[in-house]
Amino acid sequence: MNRSSLQRTLCAMGLLLAFGGQAGVALAGTSGGIGGIVTDAKTGAPISGVRLQITSPSQSVTTTTDAHGRYIVFTLQPDDYTVSAQKNGYDGSSISGEAVFADQTQQYDLKLTPASEASSSGGATP
Repeated sequence: MNRSSLQRTLCAMGLLLAFGGQAGVALAGTSGGIGGIVTDAKTGAPISGVRLQITSPSQSVTTTTDAHGRYIVFTLQPDDYTVSAQKNGYDGSSISGEAVFADQTQQYDLKLTPASEASSSGGATP
């Protein structure tokens, strides 16, 4: 690579970095997040694979807990949200009126109660 080609490449990279950095500044202050941990209400153990629905009048997002029962969602519009959790073998749970603020991630933990025999078998009795 000759000297002028190297200079053009460095100049192009500098411009990309300068304009790319401005995009991040333009987005600052417009969104927030919600994160937390989902645990078993009886044992306190984290629960993996829980499906969470995070909804507000402005948007709805779905996520799943990781192997440590943790979840996190960024890019939520500031609003009040309902966080609902579902997992086979557990009764569903939800919390409402959870606020999201720009440039902040709120922590909302949930506890799921193991489903009773009747509810896990569909409520039918022989």
